[in-house]
Amino acid sequence: LTRYAQHRDEEAFAELVRRLGPAVYGVCRRVLGASPDADDAFQVVFLVLARKAASVRPPSRVAAWLHGVAVLAARKARAGRMKRFAREDRLDSAPEPTATSPAID
Repeated sequence: LTRYAQHRDEEAFAELVRRLGPAVYGVCRRVLGASPDADDAFQVVFLVLARKAASVRPPSRVAAWLHGVAVLAARKARAGRMKRFAREDRLDSAPEPTATSPAID
């Protein structure tokens, strides 16, 4: 983590994803199930790490930090999915609009 935070070492970041990615993905799948939302939440977690790597204190706690970010990202994705489903349900239950044809003179 320190190598990435200080030098933006892409290999160091790739190693973090390789080592910690399965655990992060597991958290996302436990909250969201096997879905595209879990994949998206996983990506969000590592985007947050890329932006905020220097703020992880102490750096040795990166796994715990990522776990917390994964839980938050997955919960936010789940809330978004629930809102989306609610909107879709309202649209499904709305009456079909009737087509009116203009009067022909």
